[in-house]
Amino acid sequence: MISRFEKAFLVVTVILTGATGLVYAWMKYLLKSSDPFSVVNHPWQPLLLSAHVLAAPALLFALGLITREHIVGKYRDPKARRGRKTGILMAWILLPMASTGYGLQVLTSRGPRQIMGWAHLGIGTLFLLLYGAHAFLASPGKSKEGVPRPRRQAAPVPTRRLKRQGDVL
Repeated sequence: MISRFEKAFLVVTVILTGATGLVYAWMKYLLKSSDPFSVVNHPWQPLLLSAHVLAAPALLFALGLITREHIVGKYRDPKARRGRKTGILMAWILLPMASTGYGLQVLTSRGPRQIMGWAHLGIGTLFLLLYGAHAFLASPGKSKEGVPRPRRQAAPVPTRRLKRQGDVL
């Protein structure tokens, strides 16, 4: 089970990274500049790109925080059912999403960079949709009568601690 801090940190970084990425994409691909010689379509476009590039590593760090307890722990727990499919799909697209994001920062050729940009936008949008579905499906929800269901305490998932130098068996 993830802590409140980890959950809040994850939600904030998903919102920041997703919002800055989507608004940047809107400015880059849908807006048109009135100046034919301008390389940006909106004055805030460079700021949004910088914010996205700074928020993305925080998102990866937040995902790293919950990997052991939540992602791997829930995957191994045969009783975990709510949100399982969306969680597994999100876990599978994390690597392509991060790889295309980093690839955009190092590619210089127009063709491969354009392909990488569209792939990153598509995978990132899919991640946001899956994250929303995962949050909805995994939440306790309400009963048919509209009364909130009591929150069930999850059984503790046995964790293995890595042995470190100096640990006593």
